Formats: sequence, structure tokens, C-alpha cells
Amino acid sequence: MPSILFINRVYPPDSGATGRVLEQAAVTLTGAGWGVTVLSTAGDQPGPSTVVRDGVKVIRAGGFFSKSSLGARAAGYALMIPSMLLKALMLPRADVVVTMTDPPMLAVIGPVLRLFKGSKLVHWAQDLYPEVAEEAGVFKRGGLLAGVIRAFSSASLKSHDLVVSVGRCMSERLSLRGIPSERIRLIPNIGMERDIVPCVSRGNPFRIRNGIAPETLLVMYSGNLGRAHEFETVLEAARLLKDQGEQGILFLFVGEGPSRLLVEREAAAAGLSNVRFLPSQPGAEISESLGAADLHLVTMRQGMSGLVVPSKFYGVLAAERPCLFVGPLDSEVARVIREVGCGETIGISEGAKLALTIQAYRDEPHRIFEDGRRGLQWLQRQSDTGSQFLQCLENQNCLSKK
Repeated sequence: MPSILFINRVYPPDSGATGRVLEQAAVTLTGAGWGVTVLSTAGDQPGPSTVVRDGVKVIRAGGFFSKSSLGARAAGYALMIPSMLLKALMLPRADVVVTMTDPPMLAVIGPVLRLFKGSKLVHWAQDLYPEVAEEAGVFKRGGLLAGVIRAFSSASLKSHDLVVSVGRCMSERLSLRGIPSERIRLIPNIGMERDIVPCVSRGNPFRIRNGIAPETLLVMYSGNLGRAHEFETVLEAARLLKDQGEQGILFLFVGEGPSRLLVEREAAAAGLSNVRFLPSQPGAEISESLGAADLHLVTMRQGMSGLVVPSKFYGVLAAERPCLFVGPLDSEVARVIREVGCGETIGISEGAKLALTIQAYRDEPHRIFEDGRRGLQWLQRQSDTGSQFLQCLENQNCLSKK
């Protein structure tokens, strides 16, 4: 049988979006007769270093990841990459080796594995480095360190047989890096939302538990409040609606992340009584949580187009709700919204437009149903990530010699 080795920091039951999307692909390939091995770190999981989950052999290397500080996190990543390389070199040869972008720069180990193992190489880009770090302010944009990392990253990617992107905007970025277009495949992160089912918003248990009145128009941001996301435009819209005396519109942030405390402080400083915060909800209650909202927000900072594609967007569509996207208008999410008609797009700093858009949905409630239905129907027509990954690998030209 054909064999494949996936390398990524996390794999379920460890939390992490990259682990969930990887699990979907790994289980699909196992079901199709592939021998699948996943090399990840130990994380928080006790027990044996090698287990089999759903037919997938999962090997966990030593844990190097730390959440204590940015410096500790960077050190953990620096140690993780050579550790995973050494572990991979000790494993039996796989026909195909797939690296992901957790930790960043993991793609650089691919050429070494090819040298010693002769495997075909695939890099599955969930985001692009060092550009993400530059936009987030971790690296100086255009600085020496970023330039050196970019050179290493580009050289490594050019040596791969295939580079998978998660959005058209990312494929365009990869082409600008000099990756030949025939070696780039687009596979969106569709399928992680498979457990989400549409729920009614009025009389929703989540609303009842949290004291949200049935007549309230609930605008929700659900998920990680990360450095790649933009919140100033949302807070500006909330301020404008408050100043207009709007009493029946509530902005609700559900989730954690490095930007949450800052957003909370800004909302409090502005006296935004129409903004609330709740922690992340249990996975078993995600349908109720997402279904409680009338409108969902997905945001992205300027400059992040093509570097990340928020997978929470597909969860919004699965919940059968319109998506209000705040961010670069050339990003994958903005393109799908315009093509499908499943929400509205709002540019950065267009808080007034966002406020007017929310009021328009409030005044024409049938649009909530119609836009939500279009989004769900479009999503149901798409093949999930695992199926697309399998189809790509089994295409005889997909991993042909360069």
C-alpha cells in the first residue's frame, strides 16, 4: 500500500486547528488504503509515545512547546524542528512526506528527508512565514532576519513536489515567491465544521443561559481573538450604534486569544454597554453557540490577505448564518462572500458601513435567512479537505517528477 508521513506539532486529542484539519485528511487516506503515520509532539497528552487512532499511527516526539512567554515559545519552536527531523529520519521510509506550518518553517526539513529517504515532498501551507510574523509586528517588515528566513523558506518550497494552499489569495502569494503554478494546489479547510448543524436563534438554549433576549439582534465573533484579526472596525461600529441609541443590537465575542484582553479594555474604556465577552464554548455546544447569533463576524488585519484564511468562516456557513467580513477585500473569504451572496464585505476602518449593514439586516430579517441558506447550500456542494487531499495525491500528475 502507498505510505504517507504527516509532520505537524499537534494532532487530536491535542487542541489546535491544524491538528483537526490534519486528522480529517489522515483518516480519509487511511480509509482509502494508505498507510498513514503522523509525527507530532507530546503536547499535553500522557501515555505511550506511539498510538493508533482511527487506523492512523500517531508518534509523539518530546514536548518543546511553551505558552509561558514569546521567548519560551520561540525557543520551543527552535528545538522542535531539529527534533522532529531526527525522529523522522529514524522512521521507515514513506512514499510521501507532508509538512505543515506548525511550527513555522517546518518545510525546511523536507529537502533533508528527500536526501536520505527519497520521498516525494508536499508542504501544506496553513499560513506563510515570515510574512505573518512581519504583519503581526514580531519581525521588522523587510528586515534582515525576515529576509534571511524568507530566502530559506522560498528555497525549501521550490524544492517540494507540491505546495498546498488554503485560499486563492495564498496561491497568488506562493506564485510571487517563485513557486511554479503547476506545483501549487488549492485545498480549502472545509470539513472541520461537519459537526455543526443549523439551530434556531430565537429560543436558543445558549441565549437563554446567557440572558440574551429573543428580540435582540445578536452579532457574534466566535473563535480565537488573535494577532491576525482586526477589531477596531467592529468596536467603532458598536460605538456608532450606541451613540445612535440603538438598544436592540448586541456584539458578543466568544473565545480567547492574545488580543482578547486588549479588545475588552478598549470596549470598557469606550463605555460600550452593547459589547459582551464570553469564554470559548464546549465543542458539544458549538451548534447552539453559533446558532444563537443572527449575524457572524469574521475579521482579518490589513496585509494578512494570502497569509492566513480564517477557517471559522466555514463554521459560520455551516450554522446557516450570514457572514460579515471585515478585512482585505481580495482575501478568500471576501471573494466567496461576493460570489455566493452569503453576507457582506466591509473594508478596514469602515465602521460606519458595518453599522449600517447590521441595521439593514435588522430591518430586513428575511435577508438573514436567505444569505444564510445560500452559504450553507454552497458549503454542502464542496468536497471536504480530506477528499480533496486524497484526490490530489492519487492524481497521477500531482506528484510527477519535476
